[in-house]
Amino acid sequence: MKQEMNELYTQLLAQARLHDAVATAVLAGGTRLFIYPLERGVLLALGAGTGGGQALRAETLLRRRGADLRRLGAWLPALFNDGSWYLVRRCADSEANGLDDNEWLAAEELLR
Repeated sequence: MKQEMNELYTQLLAQARLHDAVATAVLAGGTRLFIYPLERGVLLALGAGTGGGQALRAETLLRRRGADLRRLGAWLPALFNDGSWYLVRRCADSEANGLDDNEWLAAEELLR
């Protein structure tokens, strides 16, 4: 699955750079992936749509992330205007071909 994520990531990154705009895809289970090109690197967001218990969700995300900042700290929880929660991460140009398996697994762990 991680290889599939990296393939999708690189496809979306190419589209985002071509159009200088956000590129997005909906994954299995409704998870969304957003890619936005920066002058250097890219902004990646991974998350789910709106749902109930937003305050608990925020607390849960922050508690999980804070429990293991070394491994999970690159993923920053963000609340979008529509009430949905995403994990946002700035990726360097060196990560243009995707993230390693541990990074995707860390995001999955936070989103559970």
